[in-house]
Amino acid sequence: MKSIINPSPAVPAPLKHACSESNPAIEKKGGWGRSLLFGALASIAFLWVALYNGYPTVFSDTGGYLWTGLFHIALAPFRAPGYSVFTHVTSLGKTAWLTVALQAVIVVYALRETCAYLIRGESKFVDRCFLAAVCVLATATSMSWLTSLVMPDVFAGVMFLSAFLLTSSGELRAVQRLSLAGILALSMGTHMSLFPIAALYAAAVVVFRYIEDRRFCRFPASRPTLAWLLVPMIAAGFWTCAQNHRMGIGFRLSPSKNTFLLGRLFGDGLAPEFLRESCPTRLFISCNYLPNLPRTEEEFLFWHPLLQELKGHDDEIDAIVQGTLAAYPQRFLLSSFKQTWLQLAAFRTGDEIRTYGAEDWNNHALERVFPDDSEAFWNGKQFRGRLLPLVDAVAPFHSMVFWLSVFACLLFAWTGRFARMNTFFTSAIAFLIINAAVCGSFAGVFDRYQSRVAWIIPFCLTAYVSCFVKERAQMYAEADLTYRSARMETRLHHPNLVRIPTHPDSENSSAAG
Repeated sequence: MKSIINPSPAVPAPLKHACSESNPAIEKKGGWGRSLLFGALASIAFLWVALYNGYPTVFSDTGGYLWTGLFHIALAPFRAPGYSVFTHVTSLGKTAWLTVALQAVIVVYALRETCAYLIRGESKFVDRCFLAAVCVLATATSMSWLTSLVMPDVFAGVMFLSAFLLTSSGELRAVQRLSLAGILALSMGTHMSLFPIAALYAAAVVVFRYIEDRRFCRFPASRPTLAWLLVPMIAAGFWTCAQNHRMGIGFRLSPSKNTFLLGRLFGDGLAPEFLRESCPTRLFISCNYLPNLPRTEEEFLFWHPLLQELKGHDDEIDAIVQGTLAAYPQRFLLSSFKQTWLQLAAFRTGDEIRTYGAEDWNNHALERVFPDDSEAFWNGKQFRGRLLPLVDAVAPFHSMVFWLSVFACLLFAWTGRFARMNTFFTSAIAFLIINAAVCGSFAGVFDRYQSRVAWIIPFCLTAYVSCFVKERAQMYAEADLTYRSARMETRLHHPNLVRIPTHPDSENSSAAG
C-alpha cells in the first residue's frame, strides 16, 4: 500500500491538471485563426453603414480630398494632404470601397491591440471581449458611421489608441511597435487638427507622470514616452511639408495658416468688432464688406465672397487675427473656454450626413476619380436622401450610451481596482478635452469634431466590464482549485475517511455465495 500511495505528493493531480489547461502551447493552438476570423467579422461590422447605404458615405469635403489625391492639386481652404494621398493609394484608383475597407482594418488592429493590453489573459478570452466591444461600438456609437465615411475623421480615435499603446505598453514586440508608430504618423497626417492634439496629449502624459497616484493608475516614464510620440510626429510633419511643397504651396505645415481661426473669430463676433474699430485708419480689403461681414465660420469658409477676395493676401489675414487677439485677449480666452465645453457636449452621430452639402462638386469629383462607382453612388440611400432618418434615429441613442458609459466608467475608476484601465480612462478623458479645446477654440463647435472620438468612452466601459468578468472568473477558479486540492489532500492523507463505492454486481455475487 505504501508503495502505491505517496503521502506527500509534490503537485496534486488537480493542480497539475489545472496547470496543463493554461499551457501556452495549448492556448496558442488555433489562436491565429480565431483572431483573423474575429477581425474579419469586426471589419464587416464597422462597415455596416456603407453596406446599408450601398456605397461608402461622403461629406462636403470628400470631393476635395479625392481631387487632390488624384491630381495633386491643392484646393482652398487648404487641408492636410495625408488623407488625399491615402485615398489615392488605397483605392488603387478604382473604388472607394477599398479605402473604407482599409480604414476598418486599421481600426480593428488598433482596437485588438488595445484589448490585449488592457484585458490581458488568454487569447481566447481577449478575442471574445474584443468581439463584444466591436458589437457595442458598431451598434451603440458613431464608429461604423466614421469607418464607412470617406473622410479622415476616423483616424482621430485611432491616433489616440496608437499613442496610448506606444507610451504605455512595455509588452509590445518590435513589429507591433513599428506598426503602431506607422499608424500614429498616418493618423496625424490626415488632418491638421491632429498635430496640435497629439502635441498637447504628449504634454499631458508627461504631466500625469509627475502627479499620478500609482494606486489608481500607472503612467510610463517620460523619456520613452516622448520618443515614441515625437518621432512619428516629426515624420508626419516633415512628410506633410514635403507634400505641400510638391503642390506648389510652400514647404510648410499649414498653407491655410490663420484662415480657420479667422473664421472662428468671425463666428464669435470678435473679428467684426475689430474691423469696425480699425477700418477708419487701416486699408483692409475686408473693410469693403463691413456692412455685410460673415457671421459664422461656415459662411466665411464656404459661402461669403470675402475669402476669395483675401486669396493671396495672407498678410491681411494674419494682421486681422493678431490684431483681434491683441485687442480682446480675455474675451478670446473666455470664448475658447466656452467653446471647449460646448464642443465636449456636441457629438451627435451623423453630422456629416446631416450637414452634407456641395452635392454638385462631389458628384463631379466622384465621377472623375471613380468613374466605375458613379452608378452605385447615385443609387445609394445617402444620395437619395434616405439615410438621414436613420442617423436622426440613432443619434439620441448614441448620446445616451455615451453619458451612461461616462457614469459607469467613473464608478469603476472610483473603486481603484483596475490600475491599467484607470490609466486608459484618464488618458481618454484628457484626449477628449484636448480634442474639444483645439477644435472648439480654433475651428468652431461642430458635432463631427467630437463624435469622431466620443466612441472611446463606451469602449472604456466594455474594457472595464471585461476586466471585471476576468477578475470574477479568476476568483471562482482559484476557489475551485483550492477546494479540489483540499479534497485531494484529504484522500491522500486520510484514505479511510473517503468512502469508496462498490459495484452493485459485487454485492449480488457475495450474497449468492
